[in-house]
Amino acid sequence: MQPSKDTRQLNWFLAWAVVFCDIGTSVYYVPGILYGHVKDATPFFVLLTTGGFILLALKYIEISWRNPEGGGVVTITTKAFGPMWGCLGGMLITVDYFLTTAISAVAGFQYMGSVFPFLDAHIVILACVGVGVLAALNIVGIRESATVALVMACASFLVNLVVIGVAFIDMDASQWHAVVSKLGTGKNLSTYDLLVGFSSAWLAFSGLESISQLSPTMRLPLRRTTRWAMAAVMITMVITSPVLTALSIGLLPEHFKATESERFISELGLIVGGFGIKLAVVLTASSLLLFAANTAIIGSYHVFLALVKGGFLPKIIAMRNPTFNTPHIAVGIATVIPLLVILLSRGEMQILGDMYAFGLLGAFVFSSLSLDSIRWNLGRRDWGFWLGVLTTVMVMVAWGINLVEKQLATYFGGAVTLIGMLTAVGVRRAWFMDLLVQIPFIQRLQARAYRASEDLVEDELKGLVTLAEAIEVKPLYSSSTLLALRDENPRLIQEAIGRAKGRGESALYCIYVEEWPGLFAGETPHMPNEQGVQTLKAALQAVRENQIEIVPIWSVSHNTALAIANAAKALDVDAVIIGASRRSAFYHMLRGHVVKGLMKKLPHDCHLMIIN
Repeated sequence: MQPSKDTRQLNWFLAWAVVFCDIGTSVYYVPGILYGHVKDATPFFVLLTTGGFILLALKYIEISWRNPEGGGVVTITTKAFGPMWGCLGGMLITVDYFLTTAISAVAGFQYMGSVFPFLDAHIVILACVGVGVLAALNIVGIRESATVALVMACASFLVNLVVIGVAFIDMDASQWHAVVSKLGTGKNLSTYDLLVGFSSAWLAFSGLESISQLSPTMRLPLRRTTRWAMAAVMITMVITSPVLTALSIGLLPEHFKATESERFISELGLIVGGFGIKLAVVLTASSLLLFAANTAIIGSYHVFLALVKGGFLPKIIAMRNPTFNTPHIAVGIATVIPLLVILLSRGEMQILGDMYAFGLLGAFVFSSLSLDSIRWNLGRRDWGFWLGVLTTVMVMVAWGINLVEKQLATYFGGAVTLIGMLTAVGVRRAWFMDLLVQIPFIQRLQARAYRASEDLVEDELKGLVTLAEAIEVKPLYSSSTLLALRDENPRLIQEAIGRAKGRGESALYCIYVEEWPGLFAGETPHMPNEQGVQTLKAALQAVRENQIEIVPIWSVSHNTALAIANAAKALDVDAVIIGASRRSAFYHMLRGHVVKGLMKKLPHDCHLMIIN
């Protein structure tokens, strides 16, 4: 099933914001990590790798529009080489997401520590608590807001521009010389050292792959939206990443670079603009880094769901929480492993940075190589194809060098990938089922996770329709009332029946919206969850004795209020009946307030009736 219109919420500007909230965080920790490896040559290597980043970004534009269903490296690799290779690509990007969560959480609190020094002694525990809080929020179902991403991305980009602008204005001749000279310090290095530095510097552009996960949420035409979004990503990254790296390496004191590599950019802000600029950097950096950690959790559990759908992971992993409709088991896995990484590495950024390289470059290689294969099979032999092949060779060399040079990354990433692939093969060949089904707890979970569709959709619900189908049957079952349900509510149903009868109508529209929070929507379900089935079944049973025909409508949306409002407009009803919310203020903050949303989004001539 293709994503519904309601899920396509991102124009190119919002898509840029979401991607920049991921890729734009690397500038806060990469200069310090690279400095530990290549010292003053750091700006040279970031500038060198920027060319490779631009070439790879151009390929990700095509990867995104060729895969409107999303799925990133899993989808493109499956199409190019088959499901098992797609599964391997998924394992690699999962390693990347695990490290993104860990490194972003640690870096976020380290930047806070530059203003509040007492936090420095507790970075590891604070990062773990932060990841735990993000896990809880994702289980509840935090609505990953593109608007919030836009505000954070714009704030971060503007603060970065201010730091750059103030530095350019205030630098004297000697400082200019110090900065510019760092851009050419790679000329005396050996070929192998150049390759090592080039390979390490790809970390500066981690997060590029997130554009391919957003395809299901971007507005049509997808090709144009993706082009504009990626053009904005390239421009903003070229302006900020190499320049801020050069400024920090050129202007920061040597003793600071040697001992405080975790927060180069905030100290750069202090040097060029004083405490006010430093505070602005810390606020934008820490919030953006924690946002990136949350995005990585969402990305990783969506990869899990894609692998479950492909038959590579147990279906129990995709089981949804009956209260919040979120994949709580997948979320748990997506957060437990980053927690272990933070604890075992003790929050050391050099270690985390080295471990990061395995999954990041592996995913780049698989995505780039897969697109080359698809282009070849389509008969493309133009200059764009060969430029793409050159890009693939570049990232393959970078990955190969990292596999040799960063053995910890190879051990960790290889172990996680191997375990994942063994699990995938075991699930495909049913190696584990005979053992697992003997465990009572697994038996109970299995009964819920594997329930067949014919058991869920009972005879009473054979007439369940989508909104488009409800519009088609409107001439036969016309009504001026739309009843919106989220659980069984006999009083609400009776109120709707009474209104329909009072207006001499013989039909009633009843909608249940299954809300899937998050921006990485992927493919939506083809049938309602168990709560949706029970809710619509109760509505159908309630009208049997009242000579009223119910048109049961099931919809999926990232925003319940928007879905109901769109249905009201499409069906041309003059009243929407909804129950008073019993959710807490905290829940409304995370998932949105449906009543308030409807008051803003309903057509002006449509009445909202709230029944306690």
